[in-house]
Amino acid sequence: MNSRKSLYDVGSFYNKGGVNKASFKGMRYVVEKVEDNLVASCYPDKFCIEKTPEEDIIKKEFPATEEGLDEVYDFLVKTYEDDKEKWEGFIGWNGYEA
Repeated sequence: MNSRKSLYDVGSFYNKGGVNKASFKGMRYVVEKVEDNLVASCYPDKFCIEKTPEEDIIKKEFPATEEGLDEVYDFLVKTYEDDKEKWEGFIGWNGYEA
């Protein structure tokens, strides 16, 4: 999984409206601040999140704190590890390697 540092920090990134969009071995994810929470969304590496059916998106909210961002990282790792075969099935679906 990408490192915890790849999520930046709450104060200088998410509090200023930053949206983190990234991927890891077939799993795309978005982390953004919505009101007073961080929202992490995971979805298959096939389309952009706007074109992904809602039922294919896994979302979870966390406190908008550094501890909450640590929880986001743990959630992303667990989501990937719990369904690794599914996510890796999207690698190369479009002819490109991840």
